[in-house]
Amino acid sequence: MSKNKKNSVKSNDSRLINTLIIIGIVFLIGSLIIMFTNSDKNNNYIKEINFKEYKDIIKDNGYSIILLTSPTCSHCITYKPFVNHVAKENNLKVYNLDLTNLTYEEYIELHDKYNAIKDKYNEGEPVIPTPTTLVVRNGEEVTSTSGDIGYNGLKELLKSNNIIK
Repeated sequence: MSKNKKNSVKSNDSRLINTLIIIGIVFLIGSLIIMFTNSDKNNNYIKEINFKEYKDIIKDNGYSIILLTSPTCSHCITYKPFVNHVAKENNLKVYNLDLTNLTYEEYIELHDKYNAIKDKYNEGEPVIPTPTTLVVRNGEEVTSTSGDIGYNGLKELLKSNNIIK
């Protein structure tokens, strides 16, 4: 085989490899976009709120279910699909308050209000464990719990407080 033919074959192989890499990257990016877009649609029973909205929601006459989460909390990430599933099955709206968006004063106000978190401190600083599930009615705590309690745990929590059957 002549030297020019070898270079031509190498050049064609290189182009094929580059083309396959580009196709792979495009496929990966497309898959990620679809995954994140569908993820938001599947969580349509969980509404993101800010602290002002939280203050308005807890004054409501009915029951309010509020999650306290952090976007970097792995337990929050695994717990939310369970929460969404229970909410969907029972036609409930759940409100998610991202703790990373709070001022220090808002954080302290929240920390000191609920039984599941008000006694939690680390080196003298208040700590709100994530995820924390709050059930509130007329501004008063009905129940609260910290941690990923899973699908059955959440259902039992809501049943025991007569929120679902």
